[in-house]
Amino acid sequence: MKDIRKDSLHIVSIVAICIFVFMGFGSMATTPINMSDKYQSMVQQQTGNERIIDTVTVNGISSKCYEGNHSVPSQRMGGSYNVSEKRGAERHRHEVIIDQLLSEAQRRYPSETISIRNASIGGNRHANARSEQYTERVASGTNSAGKTTYREVTRTKPVWDCYLFYTAYVITRQPMPAPVTHSENFTKPGSTRNDIYRWTRNWLDDNTQRRRIRILSEDMGRGRITGTVTCAAITDQTYIVTSNFIIDVYDARVEFKFSDTILQRTDPSQQRVGSSEQIFLQSIADAAQAELIDFSTSLRSYIQSR
Repeated sequence: MKDIRKDSLHIVSIVAICIFVFMGFGSMATTPINMSDKYQSMVQQQTGNERIIDTVTVNGISSKCYEGNHSVPSQRMGGSYNVSEKRGAERHRHEVIIDQLLSEAQRRYPSETISIRNASIGGNRHANARSEQYTERVASGTNSAGKTTYREVTRTKPVWDCYLFYTAYVITRQPMPAPVTHSENFTKPGSTRNDIYRWTRNWLDDNTQRRRIRILSEDMGRGRITGTVTCAAITDQTYIVTSNFIIDVYDARVEFKFSDTILQRTDPSQQRVGSSEQIFLQSIADAAQAELIDFSTSLRSYIQSR
């Protein structure tokens, strides 16, 4: 009679060996890929005195897709994953994307000390919607032998170029700059209010286009002119900085006041201008302040030379 106990022990031994071999090969077959320390902070939230000043976005590689309404949820980058051990050591696949996000941030702020935080997959986008033709075999009937016959039909279906996009916050450790203001008070002995008002108005007219001056109100009886001046905060006009001014003229005396200096971000490619906000970098504040001082200095020199 067959020894069932012996056979059972034999089977258990074989199974144990198979499990051991499988686990051994499994542990040797893959290796974990972790994001290096250099990039870890860039996928984390901002901390301490880090202040968000902007957001940057880069696009991934596009691929063809046939669904226009599918979406990829926003998700954090930098998670560990396994690859075949045969591939050896390699960079984390998100590091090259983080490099692109950082480069975009540095391109926008070449003179600032900045970094990025919260680098993440922002979602997916669809672009270049179009139709694509394809051929389909459809039943057309039966032949004399009773078998189904087919014919080819040309149809169309919608298609898009789809790609993931990646986002990150641009941060700085600079404190928020103080509001940009300027004032000046000087005399012009022997001149009447009407004289000074006329000279002031002539100077504003001559400089309207170059300094982008806009007159909002005039009160010759009171001797007051109000308006705005637009400052070229940086050379590529990424920002529009506007300041309100009040000019009060009296007999033999003039006062200039600039206040409510605000910033608007622009997107030249989309021809869009953003909402008004406080100036968020000291370099922009300094450039705007310099223009306001030049405005008042030039006007003062013009009046005093009459």
